[in-house]
Amino acid sequence: MVTPLRDPPAYLPDDPPKRTWPESEPMLRVYHEHPTRDGLAPRTFGPLARFDPHVRDRHQRPREDPNGRGVLYLARDLETALAEAFPGQWPEVRVCPQARASWLRPTKPIRMLDLTGNGAMAIGAVGTIAWGDEPRRRTQRWGRRIYEQFPMLDGIFYNGAHQGGESVALWDRAPALELQPGGDSQLWAIWPHVVVALAKQGRYPRRIDACPTCLRYKFT
Repeated sequence: MVTPLRDPPAYLPDDPPKRTWPESEPMLRVYHEHPTRDGLAPRTFGPLARFDPHVRDRHQRPREDPNGRGVLYLARDLETALAEAFPGQWPEVRVCPQARASWLRPTKPIRMLDLTGNGAMAIGAVGTIAWGDEPRRRTQRWGRRIYEQFPMLDGIFYNGAHQGGESVALWDRAPALELQPGGDSQLWAIWPHVVVALAKQGRYPRRIDACPTCLRYKFT
């Protein structure tokens, strides 16, 4: 029987497992284009995803974080990145013109919490914090606690929920990233690669003119 994830304790261990993301290892971000920010900018609206550190408004709704808390999610390969970016769509994945893929790398080494292997247990959590079907509000509480209690760390290394591939949640305070030369494109522009990657997950893509995020950002 799998032990369920509980809320984080008041204090996390002083010496958590750490890992460094070096400049020599680019990772991939699949994301929705923003009207004013580029693909290097963290998402400051939330919380929405697994480890989002944002603070909800007084009605417990996501919002633009008033203190600028933000996060970028990246993955080691396209298959994992698509699984993380489109987790709830099966078997058809709807892809709008504003969906992009960018290969990014650090401008200097970035120190992060390591939740791979036994890393989750080392901070009092369980492995499902990263890959399990746990309540989002609970994993987000862990994200906020990690963000607040480990100011010397700039994100989280973990194994993704949908592919088990290596993934990163990078905080807004992390050192700058840079775009790999030639490493940014619309998903529509690399459609054959998207088709192959999704087929490995038993899924297939479909082009759409606009998605809910397009409407929120007034791209239509």
